[in-house]
Amino acid sequence: MQNFEPHEVYVEVSEDQLPTWNRTSKRASEVFNMIRVLRKKKDEKGDLLKYKARAVVCGNQQKRKALASGAEHTLETFAPAAPSATFKLLCAVGCFVKLRVRQFDVEAAYLQGTSEGDDGEAFVRPPPDECLCDDRGVPSVWKLLKPLYGEADAGRIWHRTAKTQLVQFQGFTQSEVDPCYFFKKNS
Repeated sequence: MQNFEPHEVYVEVSEDQLPTWNRTSKRASEVFNMIRVLRKKKDEKGDLLKYKARAVVCGNQQKRKALASGAEHTLETFAPAAPSATFKLLCAVGCFVKLRVRQFDVEAAYLQGTSEGDDGEAFVRPPPDECLCDDRGVPSVWKLLKPLYGEADAGRIWHRTAKTQLVQFQGFTQSEVDPCYFFKKNS
């Protein structure tokens, strides 16, 4: 949750402003729930380093709603994953020809994904301890500006963002065989 503010993940919206707002149930049907996932981070010896919490969208609700909406609201969820053979081959070739092979981790990766117009809008109810109501008693929901863990299409959005950064701005080439393998030829 501490990453939400610097990455401008959401804006608060009054739930009764949404088109499917139901006065009786005081809920809008296009709003998905969030849960907080807690875990313990341990070092290599198994000693506790710290407790971590992540707010995630209940993506199963998102998939169910897309299925119920019919063909016009299909949810594109495919995101490629690098096969272990690619990694092993890259390491072997790098050792053989004495190349420098690099890998990196992107902190809060999904929060750095950029949604496009065809991704649609997503609204979520904040985790229970974050829920707020306006002065009329109407709950505030979050309109997501960035993809979150648990969203059905978050992996696809992140891969598209990473590909754009690597290919268009960094000069890498994407492999035709493995969409997760990018290379750069030095001249």
